[in-house]
Amino acid sequence: MTTMTSIPADGAVIVRLRAPDRSWVSQLPVVPGDLTLTVTVGRSDLLPVPVDELVGRGYRLVGVAAEHRPIGPTVDILVPMPLRQERPDWWGQLAPLAERVFDLRMGPVRQLLAAEIELHIRHADG
Repeated sequence: MTTMTSIPADGAVIVRLRAPDRSWVSQLPVVPGDLTLTVTVGRSDLLPVPVDELVGRGYRLVGVAAEHRPIGPTVDILVPMPLRQERPDWWGQLAPLAERVFDLRMGPVRQLLAAEIELHIRHADG
């Protein structure tokens, strides 16, 4: 699989989904092609999850967003702009599930989510 890497300022977004329990993997739409998107969870009790199902859907878990300060029952996915532009059908499945979409071109967002963004970027290539 090819991992979709992105510099946050290129129009990438972090899509935040509600994850009330460990079944959150089943709500994720399958990523098109052979791309892999990175995922963080908002707190450690949302783990473990069925890794084969997660990978089969095109996602890779890269950690807990803020272990020292849990965000809550959420899952965050880093989505590059080219994927949103080239596959509006897929984006149309994911976006309505979002509790929030953070535009990483915005300085305050990058500052607030800096540690989490680093997790995504650091683990984008494996």
